[in-house]
Amino acid sequence: MKFRELYRDTTYVMPFFYLNIDVKGFSRTVYKEVIKSVDRIHFSEISIIEAKAKSLKIGRDQPEINKKFNEGLSVLAADEKAVIHGYRAMDDKKFNEFQPRGLSFFDAVILAQSCTVGILLTEDSKLLRLKDIGVKTINWDALLREMGMGDKLAFSKNFCD
Repeated sequence: MKFRELYRDTTYVMPFFYLNIDVKGFSRTVYKEVIKSVDRIHFSEISIIEAKAKSLKIGRDQPEINKKFNEGLSVLAADEKAVIHGYRAMDDKKFNEFQPRGLSFFDAVILAQSCTVGILLTEDSKLLRLKDIGVKTINWDALLREMGMGDKLAFSKNFCD
């Protein structure tokens, strides 16, 4: 199955800012192929802010990380394939529906915003367990399987880069 558009949570925004993520079997090489295969990548402005907070924390010991963050942000902002979602009234309506489900504030915002796309790539177990919410939540392994990249999945599990 080919996904035309894919909303990503903060975990999958961090690689754009040269930040490592802790996802079993994740490979930057395979991630680039996934990005190339979709028409649009979506993510929340909240995710950029979360990634910046992480880069500042890491940047105490690695000052070059903040420069790389800015470079990554410039590239994303200029990329026609990337859609950065700000918070709008329709997102707030969905947020109010999702918030009672025990999600963190940021997870509820990201989930609400992902409703416009209908599919959210996440590793968050609470989000992955939600059913009948108008958004398909999917993790890295399932994404690669559904995209017919099972061979890439096996490769990335054995040779993460």
